[in-house]
Amino acid sequence: MLYLTMKFKIKKVVIHLLSFIIGGVFIFSALSKYYPIESFEFTIVETGFIGWKFSLILARIIIAIELALGILFLFSYQLMLISKITLGLLLVFTSHLVYTLIINGNLGDCGCFGELLPMTPLQGIIKNVALIVLVFILFRSKYQLKSKIEFLPLYTFILSNIFIFTQNAVDYTYSTNYLNKSFENFKLNIDTIYNTPSYEKIGKPIKDIRNEKLIICFLSSSCEHCRIAAKKFAVIKKFNINIPLYFFINGDDEDIENFKKRTNIEAIPSSKLNGETFIKLAGVHLPVIYYYNKGIVEKQVDYYTLEQYHIEQWLAKE
Repeated sequence: MLYLTMKFKIKKVVIHLLSFIIGGVFIFSALSKYYPIESFEFTIVETGFIGWKFSLILARIIIAIELALGILFLFSYQLMLISKITLGLLLVFTSHLVYTLIINGNLGDCGCFGELLPMTPLQGIIKNVALIVLVFILFRSKYQLKSKIEFLPLYTFILSNIFIFTQNAVDYTYSTNYLNKSFENFKLNIDTIYNTPSYEKIGKPIKDIRNEKLIICFLSSSCEHCRIAAKKFAVIKKFNINIPLYFFINGDDEDIENFKKRTNIEAIPSSKLNGETFIKLAGVHLPVIYYYNKGIVEKQVDYYTLEQYHIEQWLAKE
């Protein structure tokens, strides 16, 4: 009898420990995606199944689901029910990562832990498989801790959504209002890049872009907001390869290469630009995104207001 009692207690401790670990991972996953949430939105759009606008909604719903599941796992509440939901969710996520791995290879960041902890698709698959095993163990345990409050999982999910959507509300009008504002054109003297003294650490563009119409972006390899902007451009370029882009990136060679790999912009033309020349053209508030037309900047946007359709409309104008 004592043996059976001890065995039950040990089993109960193991179940609570596994549940606590899984809950912690889900809460960490939700919060790491939550800020900056834009990076996760781009990951959703990149699937090709979800548009730019709906990605804002879906990103917040997924984060809310992860947060709710994490909280329920922490308290080992109704493990049979939430284990079923979690297994389904993990299988969907893993299927997407397998598809990404097959189509694009083990490149870029899978977005599993947002900007906080970059992971390749293969690493994301391994993480999900490990979670599936742990969740399946809990499911097989048939351990049930119930509450006097009926429908508690539903309430937890609703409250998680309320928290996510109120703390980081969706605003469809912000970008449109900004893009429709009048803008005073100014000249951008890119000649300085081509005429820079040899002691400046720059990489001059192989192609002369001074008389072209394109999007020019000034980025820093150490800037968090620049990483988000670069990721958004990578998605935009994926859906319209004809959009002309050029990046000037500030940083050391190794940092710039890592920046390109992490943001998946290796195929976009770019060159290194450091020193006074970078500051004169871009300033210190990065990223800087210019609608450049043969020497004239006709619009300046940030990654919040950067819109694929708006770029396409601008390029179509004579």
